[in-house]
Order: sequence, then structure tokens, then C-alpha cells
Amino acid sequence: MKSLDDVTNFIIYALKVILGNDFADVPKVQLYCHYIESVLITLINMNKIGELRNGDKWHILALGYMSELGLLANDIVSFFGKYREVIETFFRYETLSEWGEPHSIHEGLLGRELNISKTDIWFSVDKFSRDTTGSYYTPPSLATAVICETIEKYLKINCVDSDLQASRILSNVTIADFSCGCGEFIKGVQNYLEEKYGIDSKQICKNFYGIDIDPIALQVTVCDLLKKTDKTQWREIISHFTLGNPLIDQINEKSFDIKTSLFATKRYYANDFGIDMRGLFQNACIDIIVGNPPWEKIRFEERKFFKTFYPSISEIPQKNIRQSAIENYKELNSNCYEWYTQISNDYSMFRHSLLKHPYIRKSRSGELNTYALFTELSLNIMDECGVSGQIVKSAIVTSPANKTLFQHMVANKNIASICLYENALRIFNIDSRERFCVIILTKTQNKTIEIIAGAREITDIHSLKRNLLEKDDIKAINPYTLMLPNVSRNEDLEVLKKAHDRLPVFDTVYSKCRFGRLVHLTAHASHISTQSTDNNLPIYEGKFIERYDARFATFAGMPRTQKYAKKASAKRNPQMGEKKELPESRYYICKAFWDKLRTNYPEPYMLCWRSLTSTTNARTTLAMLLPTMPTCQSIQFLQTNHEKDMFILLALLNSKPFDYFVRLKMPGIDLTQSVIKQIPVPPYESYQMHIQYSGFHQSLEQHILNRVSTILAKEPMTESLKIGNKHPFDSMCIIDLEKELDELYYLAYGFSDSEKKAIEMSFKK
Repeated sequence: MKSLDDVTNFIIYALKVILGNDFADVPKVQLYCHYIESVLITLINMNKIGELRNGDKWHILALGYMSELGLLANDIVSFFGKYREVIETFFRYETLSEWGEPHSIHEGLLGRELNISKTDIWFSVDKFSRDTTGSYYTPPSLATAVICETIEKYLKINCVDSDLQASRILSNVTIADFSCGCGEFIKGVQNYLEEKYGIDSKQICKNFYGIDIDPIALQVTVCDLLKKTDKTQWREIISHFTLGNPLIDQINEKSFDIKTSLFATKRYYANDFGIDMRGLFQNACIDIIVGNPPWEKIRFEERKFFKTFYPSISEIPQKNIRQSAIENYKELNSNCYEWYTQISNDYSMFRHSLLKHPYIRKSRSGELNTYALFTELSLNIMDECGVSGQIVKSAIVTSPANKTLFQHMVANKNIASICLYENALRIFNIDSRERFCVIILTKTQNKTIEIIAGAREITDIHSLKRNLLEKDDIKAINPYTLMLPNVSRNEDLEVLKKAHDRLPVFDTVYSKCRFGRLVHLTAHASHISTQSTDNNLPIYEGKFIERYDARFATFAGMPRTQKYAKKASAKRNPQMGEKKELPESRYYICKAFWDKLRTNYPEPYMLCWRSLTSTTNARTTLAMLLPTMPTCQSIQFLQTNHEKDMFILLALLNSKPFDYFVRLKMPGIDLTQSVIKQIPVPPYESYQMHIQYSGFHQSLEQHILNRVSTILAKEPMTESLKIGNKHPFDSMCIIDLEKELDELYYLAYGFSDSEKKAIEMSFKK
């Protein structure tokens, strides 16, 4: 059996011979690369469906027949005819089966990236293109779990109460996947219906509808259905599958050839890649929709675009400097510059075209995410008694970015159930911190939403306890964002409900706080330099701060290539005697411009925290007081009129109880003010409670202020703050002081011993 390396070697060899080792025309190289893979996959597919016959012209006849069926661009047939001798070198009829399964070949190539220079090409293990298209295929067992949930919900809302009745009804339902890929869900539905309800998969091949932007994947899916049926049914089955981007409504739908060319040259959001969605589903009543749509943000990322063929542009972090380099590139390679312009314009025009989409309205505001758009698309296309089961990012129900769509679904009682998954066990081969969910939607009204939290294994969707939430419960838990909390256990929902029943939220207690972010490295790029001068000031970054530490990390002594890398990491700031040096910054801002930025923030100090953080870190909220100074977008801050409040709030944000609630409410990796504002906090009066603690009898407030004062006395930037009595605690280390502050905040919150134990346990994972 040939390996993936054999496949990539074949493609590289063919490209080098065909193009004569001249690869300056990058889009042409990409197009031909796609054509060569298409030839390989098509010949294997033709062999599988029994339409391949040996003979002198078996290659060209097979490709021509697939084109006639509407599953291969005619341009590829012409391409093969022109370069037949080169490609035929690798194929003999009797050894075709040695290349393996089409879906395995294609999925393997999705994990490789074609790198292009003027005189050479090579594959590397990478995922830029895969990230852009969202082509991460679903483990079969997870697809089956989603299929089970979706089909059983369909039977329930249609009042089917026997297997015999279910078998009869399910034999005639129409099933769609709007991002069908290589057909994992379509195969999964066939297997599930056959195993549970005895429905022969051949019986339902005409019941499926599918859309995908990838012509190779679409061909693989359709051929898997064709091989199970008679040729008399082939045309009807093929007519149910469409190449194109379903997020673009295009009444004057373009040819398969045009769409193939757009896909091959990465123009996924070109208007001509759209589909006539009304026409496609005019006569189709879709009962069940399943799938795992892409999870990507729809935005053109220049650095990713240039990385594989002009990496020097990709390595420039500052947008204004990078844009100048791109303009210079126009002189070096006008053809590629035009291609860049086309793709950039595609993304710009997409938002405008979305306004005309007949099935997408609530998810098109703000930052566009494919998973939200596909979720609404499915909801609006399915039949009145239909069900949609999708695997999407958990942000669909937790992130304020999706508030309009989520609230629409809540108001219309469309959400039947949500199973919140953590990817810690790598169900998907992506970041283990990623969270996703299985969301089941109906058009019939659901009185409550079933919530399964903390799923880690695929089967948890069937075995974990289900909590029931109503619309008012969501409003009580997250009164400002009106989204679900980011819970990891069903028990956390109960803790949240109880906390909100008896505690006010941050925004109520500290309503006069002024929140902000100051310097934006992209938006303010024209005022920012990488060199320190007398006329500019250093910009503090989130990497520099930790809990009660303003000098945690630095860029001092790091080479420029590391310092300005795309995901640069600062290094730990070493202790020099009793204190650390100030962090060395990467960026500096013009003093005059800084004076304008800080106009609305007159206080001498600000409470800062790292904006970019994670709920899986040892601690999520990392806060410190700083003098009011330039900070970039990786730091958020607040100011108050009273220094005492700043001390109390610093200790509050760094406490375990507050951090616990942040973990439950932060939807992604950005700790925004909207999250902070709806965290339950102790009321003012709780701090006036007098207690005996650590040998002193005084108010809870005084206990806290004394310990914070002791910690801040070790930081020269805050030594002018004179609140609290630090002397009794001078000999204590910061770690012990932090532990005591945690204990004091458990008292301020009024947590029971069992609640305290549960919170402590959540920090031990």
C-alpha cells in the first residue's frame, strides 16, 4: 500500500515536469496541484464504483465519464489530455488499488501544505489551508453520537413510539449535511439506521442532500453512495449534491468548472462560488440536518496567506509595515499580487453579499463565524417538524459575539439540548483547550433546554446528567450577556444559581468604575515604534503581569526574530537581589498621542489584568495595580475614584472565589469587561463584618487592606499608595499572604464549607 509520502512525491514530480521548475505563478501551481490530486482520486473512485475498464485509453475515458456525471471539472479532463504522459507514468490499471482509500488520501493531504518558491516546491506538515476551510473531519463515533441524538429527537417530536413505525418513517426522511466533506455523517446515518432500525442503506441513498466547497471531498461522498445503488438512480443521487459555499446566495449559479477553479486557488468566499439556495431547496423538504460545519472566523489573514510562498511578508507583525511590503511585492510578482487582491476583495464583499442571503439574518452581525452562520442556515432550511444536530464551537451559546442568534433561538424555544464538550482528551486533533458542543435544534417549541456540561469522552452525551434551564435562568446567571456560562460540570450551574440568588453582580456594587483598553497595536500603528526615544513611552503588555507582580516577564536580551515572532513569548524576568528590573518592552508610543489616549482616565493608578488568558491555566485572572501608563490590548483595566476600592478590587480579582466564577463565565480566551461586570461579588456591607483572624480582631476590610498593602510595598511603582497597615505581615511571604486573602474572600462571599471545597477542587485539575 502506498503511503502519503508516495502521494506527495507523485504530485511534486508531476508539477515539476509540467511547469518546468518555474513556479513564479503561484495560483497556477495551486490550480495544477488540485488538478493532479483530482485525477488520482477520480481514477480510484471510478474503480470503486465499477466503471473503470482496462485498455489503452482507460484513464481518459474514466475522467471523461466522471465529468459527464457532473462530479469532475471538464478542465481537469483537458488538463489530463495535455499532460497525460507525465501523469500516466504513475498509474497502471492493475496497481490502482495500491493507492488506498480516497478519503484517507485526501484527508492526509489536508494536513500538508504546498510551499512554493520561484524554482522549487515541497510539502510540509501544516494546516493553514485546513484552518481557512475548517476541514477537520469528525471521528466516526462522535458523528454517530450526534446522529443518535438528532434522530431520536426527530422521532420524539413526531410522536413515533415504536421501532416498526420508526423504521417506516425513517426510510423516507430527507437528510442533509451542508458541509459534508468526505461523507462521515452520511455514512454514519446509513450505519445507524441499518443497525438500530434494520433499514438497508441501499434503500435510502436517494434521501441524502449535501453541499461542500471541496470538489474532491464531494466526489468521494457521492461515489460512496453510487457504489451501493443501481446506475438508474445515479443521476438523481448526484443532483442532490452541490459544489459551492452555502453561505453565499448566488441566483445565477456558476459552472462546476468555475467553482473548482475558485476552490483550487483558495477563493472560498468569491461571489461566483455561491449557490442558488432557494432553487436548491425549493422542492426538497429537509427533515434532518446533521454535520460538523467549519468553526472559523471569516477574515482574510495576510500573514497566513503569504506564508507558503512569500514568508518574509508573513513574518512582519505590524500591519502598516506589512502593507508596505505587500505593495512592494506588486513590482516583484504582479500576477500573485492580483491574486492577493482578488482574495482580499472576496472577503470584503462577502459581508455585503450576506445581507441578501434568504436563510441567514441573526448571525451576520459583528464578527462573522462560520459555525454560527451554518447553525442559523440549518435552522431556517429544515422542515417545520425537522431537527438539526450540529457540532459547533461552544461559543455559539457562551460568547456575546453570538448573542443575537442565541437569544433568537432562546426566545423561539428552538434549542432542545446542548452538550458542552472539552477537548482535553483530543477528540479533535486541535488545541486541547478548545471547547465545542453538540446543539440540537427544532422549530417546535421546547419548554426547557437540556444542558450536559463537562463532557470529555464521546459517550458522555448519553451518560451524563442533564440539567434543565429556562429562559429566566439564563438571565439570572448572566444578566448582561444573556449567554450560557462556560461550565465544566453540571454542579457548577447549581452553584451559580445559588450565588446569583443571594449576591449582587460586580457592575451593581462598582457601578462607577471606568473600564478601558488603551493602545491598539494595529489601529494605532502609525504612532508606534519598536525603538525607544526621548519622545515615546514603553507599552506594557499582558505578558509582563502576574497576580500581584508587575515585573513577571520581559523581552530583555531576546533576539529580534523571537521578540517579534507571530506568537512571541516573553521570558521570565529574573530576580536581581530583592527586586526585578522593569520589563523591557517591544513597542513604544508617541508621548503626544499617549496624552490624547489617556484623557478619559485621569486617575494616577489603574487595576490591570491580562486580557488573554485561559480557563485551563493554574489561575485565570491575573491582576496587578500599575501607574496609569500605555498598555496594549492584551491588558484591560479599570479605574475608580477611591484608592481603597482599588486595593479591595485587586484582592478580589486575584482571589480563588472570583477566579472560579470567571472560569464559569469567560466564553473564550479574552477576559473582557462584560465578563467582569456580571461576576457575583460580596456586597459592600460584608467587608464591615468583624472577625478574629490570624491573631487580629478587625473588620474583614481591614484584614484585606493590610495584606494587600504588604504585598504592594514590594513593588516600587505602587509604593506611594499608603492604605492599610503592612507592618504585622512584613515577615510573611507573598504566597502565604495570597492564601490568607483567599480565605478572607471565602468569608466575604459567605460560602459554605461544601461550596468552598468544591471551588478548591476546581483548582486542582
